[in-house]
Amino acid sequence: MKPKAGDFLIALAALLLAGVIAVSGATRGTAGTLTAVVTQDGRTVRTIALTGLRERIVFTVDGAYENTIVAEDGAIWFEEATCPQKTCVHMGRLTRAGQTAVCLENKVMIKLVGSEDGPDVVIGQ
Repeated sequence: MKPKAGDFLIALAALLLAGVIAVSGATRGTAGTLTAVVTQDGRTVRTIALTGLRERIVFTVDGAYENTIVAEDGAIWFEEATCPQKTCVHMGRLTRAGQTAVCLENKVMIKLVGSEDGPDVVIGQ
């Protein structure tokens, strides 16, 4: 079967749509404000506005174990932990609204909240 002129138009439209989706996915989470909410055992320990943060913030959350948390402009993460698993440290930097990192052993959770509503799930990134 030979391709027809209409087939090329459909292929071009599909490529353009894929490009638009890729660009919108790459820029998602960059607009608005980003806030980190740090809780321990369900209680808010600290709230940090990450958007435009000028100085690095380093603080410790004590409990059964100790977590060192670092926040910079647009990012927050568990830097160190004294818990046995250290899974929280390996979760890396949180940079987009909706992301969370948890230290189960110390009951500490970091959740990023954005000022704009976005999708609950992003597929293909």
